[in-house]
Amino acid sequence: MRLRFYALLAVVLCRPAAAAGLEQVRIYTDDDPPYVMVSPEGRVMGGTTVEKVSRVMRILGLSQSALQAAPWARAYQEAKTRPYAMVFPIAKTRERMQFLDFTFKILETDVYFYHLAARGDIRVRELDDARKYRICVVLNDYRHEYLEEQAFPRLEVSPDSTLNVKKLVAGRCDLLPSTETGMLSKLKALGLENTRMARGIKLEQLDSALYAAFNKDTPPEVIARFKAAAAAAR
Repeated sequence: MRLRFYALLAVVLCRPAAAAGLEQVRIYTDDDPPYVMVSPEGRVMGGTTVEKVSRVMRILGLSQSALQAAPWARAYQEAKTRPYAMVFPIAKTRERMQFLDFTFKILETDVYFYHLAARGDIRVRELDDARKYRICVVLNDYRHEYLEEQAFPRLEVSPDSTLNVKKLVAGRCDLLPSTETGMLSKLKALGLENTRMARGIKLEQLDSALYAAFNKDTPPEVIARFKAAAAAAR
């Protein structure tokens, strides 16, 4: 089995990029520290998920120009509607699986509800307890989709995750679903103490692993090359 894998890996990776149409690939991502960091000029600078995707790109001989920063809603829309378009980091949901091939996993994560530590009035012991609160989410983010599927009535939607932390601090919402790494990074970037926030319950039913995903109409050979490169990049 292992020999067959390495034989396939050699065939897939040794074929010239142009022969497989890789020059048509566009990879979209959004500014979301620490997972993705984008300069004020719109250039992808790095991040914990960018490292894995960049290794895959180098293995395949892809130019860095294939990697583009865009607001999350646009990045997702490009991958959802255009062959050869990839988006990352993205979590897997039933709705997204209709349009996307979740080509390789980048990172395992857990999501929790956060609230201001000073808000002693907020008590969430299980998911249903959160329904009465205003919850900040990013448009078309997996946490937005999950809470919509659960029929949460008070979702405060914005285009940016850092903006949501600002809204939480300003009292414009009560709860924010976030990974611990994401929350701590955004507090640091905003010059805020970690003690300003309290971590609540984990969203147990939410598959929060982060992936790189292609539009499903992308040629299978292109997707296979990326999967093989991701396996080699571990």
